Amino acid sequence: MEIVTSPRPPAPSGWTRLVVALAVFAPVTLLALLPIGFGLERYVVTGDAMSPQIGRGSVVLEREVPVSDLRAGDVITFEPPADSGVEGQVTRRVVSISNGWAKTRADSDSALDPWTLRLDSPTEKRVVAALPYVGYVYLVLVAPGQVAVLAAAGLGMLGLLVAVALGRRRSPARA
Repeated sequence: MEIVTSPRPPAPSGWTRLVVALAVFAPVTLLALLPIGFGLERYVVTGDAMSPQIGRGSVVLEREVPVSDLRAGDVITFEPPADSGVEGQVTRRVVSISNGWAKTRADSDSALDPWTLRLDSPTEKRVVAALPYVGYVYLVLVAPGQVAVLAAAGLGMLGLLVAVALGRRRSPARA
């Protein structure tokens, strides 16, 4: 019985490595650095209050604008009043503005929020764009938790399946 080795596949060219590097780093660069270059802030929406327009897992890009530029219909991100019982920042639609106070509501609810927002700072963060589902990537990178474990398990299973498939393809046929 003679053992025949298969020829080694050619090493990837410099162009192949460049294309792979660009495919990996270009989206990360666009999502992380480009907003900063345009003076935008980004936040991940973790609730369903603004669905269906801005769903859970969306990244909202926001710009600081003068309070005088806010209009009814604008979507802003802010800290609710301390007595509201809501912790952290929320993203809501402005319903009305009167005498330095704004009434807001969630898009998923027809009722107004139980608070009235005092517009006492010179600027507020107004949403200029929302990127659906992109926020899940940020959440995994910032707070891995269970999502990262599930993603790692899924990728491990995929790698195992690919390795088994390649092993079967390369094994010699038995007579």
